[in-house]
Amino acid sequence: MNDSKCWWTPPFTRVQVAPVIAFTGWCAFTWYLIAQALAGPVMIWNDSKAYVPVASQPLWSRAFLDGQRPPLFPLLIKIVGTSESLLVAQATIAAIAWGVLAWTVGRLIAHGWQRVAATWVILAFATALPVTLWNRSMLSESLAMSMLAMMFAGFIWSVRRLTWPRVFATTAACLGLAATKDALVWMVALLGIAVAANTIMSVGKGRALLLRTGVLAMCLFSVVALTEWGTLSSHRTNQDVSDVFCVRVFPFPSRVAWFAAHGMPEQTQIDAIAKATLTQFNTAKVVAPPPSDPSFAPLRRWLATKGTDDYLLWLATHPGYVITEPLYRPERAYNFFQGNLARYAATQNRMQSPLTIVMWPPLIGILALAAVATYFSVMSGVWRQRPWRIVLILVGIGVLEMLIAWHGDGQEVTRHTVEGLAAFRLGLWVVVTLGVLDPWNLNFANSTTQAVKAERVIGEDDTLIAEDMSSRQATAERLLPQNPQPEI
Repeated sequence: MNDSKCWWTPPFTRVQVAPVIAFTGWCAFTWYLIAQALAGPVMIWNDSKAYVPVASQPLWSRAFLDGQRPPLFPLLIKIVGTSESLLVAQATIAAIAWGVLAWTVGRLIAHGWQRVAATWVILAFATALPVTLWNRSMLSESLAMSMLAMMFAGFIWSVRRLTWPRVFATTAACLGLAATKDALVWMVALLGIAVAANTIMSVGKGRALLLRTGVLAMCLFSVVALTEWGTLSSHRTNQDVSDVFCVRVFPFPSRVAWFAAHGMPEQTQIDAIAKATLTQFNTAKVVAPPPSDPSFAPLRRWLATKGTDDYLLWLATHPGYVITEPLYRPERAYNFFQGNLARYAATQNRMQSPLTIVMWPPLIGILALAAVATYFSVMSGVWRQRPWRIVLILVGIGVLEMLIAWHGDGQEVTRHTVEGLAAFRLGLWVVVTLGVLDPWNLNFANSTTQAVKAERVIGEDDTLIAEDMSSRQATAERLLPQNPQPEI
């Protein structure tokens, strides 16, 4: 009898059990999303009423493709209706999208409990109230959050190994994102610029990689052109620009004078209304010319035809305004619940996740999270990996998206900037996850045999571990003890 062998051999290894545990977590996550969505009736908002007329139009008509709202959410309404089936559809799409992203992030980590932990971190983030509350509303935010998760997953897969299926899958995710909300078109545009810059940097690294990267950049710019065509041809952002003028231009005589010098009529009347408008406590002044007053007809006509162009010129020639205007308090916006996203949630049967305070912390928590992400990423050396870098780029693009969305409308800026804020926070959690859990992969750097075995168990796409072995060896020598104790 060989005493060195254990008398009992477990029927399953940890490598086999870990996927089952991760899948069980996803099933619980899916149940939670659907139960929360069905805990009350469909919540109808002012913007909700604008989606139904678009959804009633023929699928290939101009009224549907470039109507008063982007087409993706009206398409969902056309398919499932506006009753409880819409809530189930939104929750199911969210469960699939966040499940794909959680699985994608988990694949960046070695097999075992570390991979389960990485998967559950992403699912925990997706249970935060600012992410899930939209599943009960007839608004495009739920679909936009799901497309955001798919976009993250697409770019992480693409930077690991760019194949044609991944090029088209990432393009499809970006198309869904841009077709959900007009402001998100700019996020795709920024991603296209980043991919184009990477294409230029890829010159000389291989014809196949250069070709696929270039095609991905062209696909993203095509998505921007297609979706922006619908925005411009429908003129649906004219009202948004008018709201900006009411709260950020008309209350300030110097700004009114600048736009008057560029052709805006009724300067004297605007200044008179602004002077007569009282400012309430802790709210920004809103100067809105009477919509039925015929004396302001030239102003309304100018806003509809030239207001957007002159506003873009104002932004281009006043870069300081672009940066500092969102920082003024009281915030120069209206009808935005003073930045409280929870006001968009149901008041009864909210079923708020207890993980919200942890996964969606206040500002001090965000600063601490960023510090943790920086420390562990540098100490583990994970910042050298391509997935870490693309996630960091997505974090920066999330900040720029918030800025663009805020300047694009004067009201409900809390809701309009939530996708950029979610991208920023999600990216930080992914970076923290990689920084904290990835050092455990250093065990693979000590033995070539272990590295090959891990590559065989994990699969083709986890050759990232083997590819990074040389850089990890240096980090392992620095972090691990010089004379490690043998494993028992």
